[in-house]
Amino acid sequence: MDIEKIMAEKSHLIDKEFEAVLKKDEIENLHDAIWYHMSTGGKRIRPLLAILTCEALSGDSKKIIPFAAACELLHNWLLIHDDIEDGDRVRRDLPTVWVKYGMPHAVNVGDYLAQKVYELIIRSKNYNVPDDVVVKLIDAMITTSLKTSEGQSMDMNLRNNESPTETEYISMAIHKTAYYLTVPMIGAAIVSDREDLVDKIVDFGMNIGPAFQITDDVLDLTEGKGRQEIGRDIKEGKRSILVVHCLSKCAPSEKEALVDILNKTPEDTSDNDVLLVKEMFEKHGSIDYAVGVAKKYADKAKTISDDMPDDLRSVLDFFADYIVKRRK
Repeated sequence: MDIEKIMAEKSHLIDKEFEAVLKKDEIENLHDAIWYHMSTGGKRIRPLLAILTCEALSGDSKKIIPFAAACELLHNWLLIHDDIEDGDRVRRDLPTVWVKYGMPHAVNVGDYLAQKVYELIIRSKNYNVPDDVVVKLIDAMITTSLKTSEGQSMDMNLRNNESPTETEYISMAIHKTAYYLTVPMIGAAIVSDREDLVDKIVDFGMNIGPAFQITDDVLDLTEGKGRQEIGRDIKEGKRSILVVHCLSKCAPSEKEALVDILNKTPEDTSDNDVLLVKEMFEKHGSIDYAVGVAKKYADKAKTISDDMPDDLRSVLDFFADYIVKRRK
């Protein structure tokens, strides 16, 4: 399965939905800022997952398009606010929205997109999706938005924790990442009249979420994770699984040095600090450990998909493998 090829074939359907609800250049520092952010790219994994799941369940793929677009808009709303909260100045090699347009406008842009998510879902009625199904889709998105916000708070709270546990980290990853990776599949099952599969899909997603987040942690040290800067998580003081593992293995003097670096502001954290932390991770096998845990969760997800319909299992298993093998 070639994700990039499939997305190239489907992307115009998502773009059509965006164009239906997002105006262009009508209000300065709002509509232009939205399209600036949207034009910076992205993998569009979530809408693709919604479409492929719907097709695998023999649903009418046209009916899932507005919800698929809503999932992508949710992602972009969260990214804009996440960049503000983390102080990220660059995303996909371009200035972030808050840097280019200012903090107040960026907050407002995110708030605006949050409402457009639900407008897109309501547009499902235009594709003959019954009202009761639309309500179920909205309910699924509300749950996802709340859980993701809870996870973001947990992530920020962990940055003040000098002895974070893996249990705390995984709980954060499930809330912050798993729910909004899972909701595209849930929506597709609802639209395809296969709500009997929702519980299993949720179980699958609660495992694939940590795998995705852990892979992001590792990519931050190699590819920059959608950002120009390598090791940004270290500069932000994030308690990634690499940090959690390293703190459990290193000597007291190393732990003190690691925590001191993580507690610096991003501006005060030097490239040498990042290199020192990376060397600690390598010394104590934290990178290999993280890769192994990500694979464990991906493999667990694949056992959950075993007794799902064959076409759906193929999509989900491919996605589980893709999560841990991706390089961006």
